[in-house]
Amino acid sequence: MDRINGDNLMASTVNTLVRREPQPAESGRQARGGQNKRVDTWTATAFVTPALLGFTVFVIVPAIAGLVLAFFDWDLFNTPTFVGFDNIVRLFTDADMWQSLGVTAMYVVLGVVPSILIGFVLAVLVNTNLPGVGILRVFYFAPMIASSAVAALIWASLYSPKSGLINQTLALVGISGPNWLSDTTWALPALVVIMIWTALPLVVILYLAGLQRVPDDIYAAASLDGAGKWRQLWSMTWPNVWPTTLLVAVLEAIGFISGSFELSLIMTDGGPLGATRSLALYSYQEAFASRDIGYASALSLFQLVLMGLIVVLVRVIFKARKARG
Repeated sequence: MDRINGDNLMASTVNTLVRREPQPAESGRQARGGQNKRVDTWTATAFVTPALLGFTVFVIVPAIAGLVLAFFDWDLFNTPTFVGFDNIVRLFTDADMWQSLGVTAMYVVLGVVPSILIGFVLAVLVNTNLPGVGILRVFYFAPMIASSAVAALIWASLYSPKSGLINQTLALVGISGPNWLSDTTWALPALVVIMIWTALPLVVILYLAGLQRVPDDIYAAASLDGAGKWRQLWSMTWPNVWPTTLLVAVLEAIGFISGSFELSLIMTDGGPLGATRSLALYSYQEAFASRDIGYASALSLFQLVLMGLIVVLVRVIFKARKARG
């Protein structure tokens, strides 16, 4: 009996050792797997490094330099002089800054809500199988492939007082169109229209992504309850894409704050009489026309704070709505 128990113990030990001993094929697979992971890591690093270097050199470093220069007086040529908070204090006593801030607010107020509503409606149409939707899909995406300079040239020809398509169309119905880009009343709305046009592709794409997450069951239930298409759109589709709407609102608000720079610089240079000069353009003019780099940096810092406040405000609205269910 003892011999049998001893043999059983020895056999159990041998089996355990055999099970624990790695097989050659398994060891080879593990080695190849580890080598593949290292290759993938180095490959990913090689692809990401140029982008990270570019982002660091052209975004992070200038951003830090701008933050530091806000506390200096510098004209691009002489040695910077530390002035403390003088540039920050000057912001609140500068009449041109307040005018530019008001213009920037008008860009946001006039542009964000129409961009959201028009983009939402276009996304709903693109998401259907109506006749002609294919053509609409081409046209809504077209502004995304046009640079700001190209868009400015296209719309400048449309806004031309004498030969522009807009004024010629108005003349057909007996209306004398204004000089769009030289009129203090119409210059800013004219630029807002262009900015809405260039913003729509991104808005439509984001809403299309949001619409894909809306379940079809709710529309079937609404149809059984007698809800029409219009009722379903604003009572069911719109509330279900509310998170997308908040994202679009943030992106568009930031876009209208900073994106007004290129169009106003190319088309009006901030005129007439500062009617289209945003904070971004005013900062640019202070930096390169007046060569006051310190104050221009303070203006940019103030603009960054405004963007941060918008993001915080939208997050508060989102949390409050989520809390109400």
